[in-house]
Amino acid sequence: MQNRRYGMKDKEPDTTALALDRTVLANERTFQAWIRTGLSALAAGLGVAKFLQDSMPLWMLLAIAAVLIVLSIAAFLQASWRYTHLHLRIADLDVDATPLWLVRAISFLLAGCSFLALAGIFLAVFW
Repeated sequence: MQNRRYGMKDKEPDTTALALDRTVLANERTFQAWIRTGLSALAAGLGVAKFLQDSMPLWMLLAIAAVLIVLSIAAFLQASWRYTHLHLRIADLDVDATPLWLVRAISFLLAGCSFLALAGIFLAVFW
């Protein structure tokens, strides 16, 4: 019995196909790690803005929240860039991976949400 995808004949795996799968999975884990980092920075920025209002000067509060939210935007954009960088190198190979349009859509949607959160914080203070 032969498996076309892995070139298996009598349980002898094609090591090249397995290595490609590990590379794709590692790329997806890296993407997820960047997204987690961005979400953590966004949550920290919003938390600083919400819960430290009475214990810090307003300018310091806004500066810390803005830095954390801008870092979240950078993390989301970095996630897309890193995933795209490897995906384009292996796009012509026979390997299943998350579609590039989906990765970009998730990253840019989250970056846009972070930008709106940053704008919302400043509008709430200065409006």
